Amino acid sequence: MTFWQENYGFIKEVYDTRYSKMVEWMDNIEMAIQKVCASKVYTSAEFKREKDNFQSLCKNLERAETKKWLTETLETLMKERAPDEQKEESKKLKLIMERHKTLIPKIQETLVKTECYWKCYSYGDDLIPIFEFIDDLRNRSVKELLSGNSEQTEEHIEKQDKVVNSLENKRKMVLDFIAKGEKLMQDQNCPKFLEGHVKKLREAWEDTNEKAQIRKKALADNLSSWEIFEDKKIECHKHLDTADAEFEQIKKIFDLSAGPADYNMRMKTAANYRHTIEDVYNTVSNANATLQQMLPEDRKAGMNDEVKELTVRIDILAKTDERLLFIDDFNKRLAVWNIAVTDLEEWLDEGRKRLDTIKNPTDVLSPEDRVTKSMEVQEDISKKSDFCNKQEAEKTEIFPKQGEKVSSDAKKFIERLKNVRNELNKLDDEVKAECAKFSEDVKYWAEFQTGIKAFDPWLKKAEKRKVEGLKTPKSLVEACEILGDAKNFQEECETKLQILEEATVSAQKMASHTDADDKVAGYRSRWLAVHETTKEWVARMTTLVECWNKLDGNVGELSSWVSTKDSAAPDGSSEISIEKLETQLVTLKTMFAEKQRLVADLEAYGSGTGTEKPAEAAKPVEGEEAAKPEEAAPAAVAEEPAAEQPAA
Repeated sequence: MTFWQENYGFIKEVYDTRYSKMVEWMDNIEMAIQKVCASKVYTSAEFKREKDNFQSLCKNLERAETKKWLTETLETLMKERAPDEQKEESKKLKLIMERHKTLIPKIQETLVKTECYWKCYSYGDDLIPIFEFIDDLRNRSVKELLSGNSEQTEEHIEKQDKVVNSLENKRKMVLDFIAKGEKLMQDQNCPKFLEGHVKKLREAWEDTNEKAQIRKKALADNLSSWEIFEDKKIECHKHLDTADAEFEQIKKIFDLSAGPADYNMRMKTAANYRHTIEDVYNTVSNANATLQQMLPEDRKAGMNDEVKELTVRIDILAKTDERLLFIDDFNKRLAVWNIAVTDLEEWLDEGRKRLDTIKNPTDVLSPEDRVTKSMEVQEDISKKSDFCNKQEAEKTEIFPKQGEKVSSDAKKFIERLKNVRNELNKLDDEVKAECAKFSEDVKYWAEFQTGIKAFDPWLKKAEKRKVEGLKTPKSLVEACEILGDAKNFQEECETKLQILEEATVSAQKMASHTDADDKVAGYRSRWLAVHETTKEWVARMTTLVECWNKLDGNVGELSSWVSTKDSAAPDGSSEISIEKLETQLVTLKTMFAEKQRLVADLEAYGSGTGTEKPAEAAKPVEGEEAAKPEEAAPAAVAEEPAAEQPAA
């Protein structure tokens, strides 16, 4: 039996012990790495302990002898062992060898990080006194200060200058320290907390400098505000005294040119005063606001009261604006009022001319026209009177009240309106008197017009009928009807004349009736023309009807005589007398020709002019001019009864 076989148990125990220590060492190394690289921010002392522990574990990092011994020992021990056991033990050893191999780069990386971390923690330790310095200066720049006068402010300024100087002296050191931190941050292994340290340092430094400068400026402003407050307060009161005096000088000026000019001048003055006073007042108010920040409580109310006094007095600017607005409105109202009064004055001249035209017309005026024009003038006077009332009401508002002093310019305006009122009343009385004079004439004029309105349509219709003329009758009955209608027209014409006569009587009662007389003369002339036509119509139709009636009688008589002779002829009791028959036929022919001529005259008269055409009317009807008595008789006897049968 070999040595290794005899001592296998002892050697195996030693092997397992060294194997376990190798595993334990790697476990400790990994734990140390986790602590060093933890997200926790250590104090520098805490990190130093972790760093030292890690670095002590990293001694003899390669463990070459240990690995060699474990490998060789395991190989010797396993020569005569079962294959399964050999395989299992080899696998275990291989695992720790691979673990060690994998762990070495991580350990080396952590060693580098540890050095960087240690520099960053050392940097943080160095920040503590710098932050204490910065915080002290910042607190001195923000602590509350009280200053009751300029001397106290000057003392505070001296102290603040020391703070600013201290910051300036440490500026290079702090900025270098910030640059150092930024350089450390460039290392990729730099921990995140360093960025926070550098940022906090930069912000604290900038904030402290800003607060120091703000406090220094505030103290400087406070110091200058003491002098500004006193000087500008006095200056503001002086300007307000001037503005008060200017306000008292703003008054109404009853002059259409001087008033607006004065208003424009005072508007410019008021604008200058407002700009100056508001600028000085704002300066005083701002100075007080600056002083209030450091004033002791017992001094604040007094300073505010001094500013409040100026605030009350500065209301004069608003009062001035209101007064100027009132003056501007007054100037505009006075100008409008002047135009209104001027219009009334001009209209009075026109109204006087219109009244004179009514009283002494150049053309003939009817009473109705006179009254109408008088009433129109009277209505216009009423409107102008109402308009004048408005101007009188306006006068009480823009002119001085009773008991107040009235300037000479204002008196001129008032006197003008008074004269307008007197002239309006006078003109109104005259127009009413003129209107009363023609009131009676209007009554007669209305009666006259009523008659004319009734007569005129009839006359126009009659004249139209006259133009149309007489119809040509086709039979004796129709001729009789036309005659009757002509007589009715003549009677109507004579009846309507009475209307014109009554209108003429009414016109004669008027004081002035020239125009009415002219109208009556015109209507009478037209009536006479129509009346003459009616008389002529009646005469013509009477002649025609008489002729036609006589012709019909003779035809009937002749027909009756011929019939009697014809019935007695067979027994030889009587014979027709040829001479007598011829005589009767000639008479009938003559009468028939006369009737035809009268009808032809009516046809020629149909134009309605009242004139006829004798040459044409005298012609006998066609077929009758060459007929001999013997030849015409049978035709006349045969034609007449047939043509006049309806009349028989």
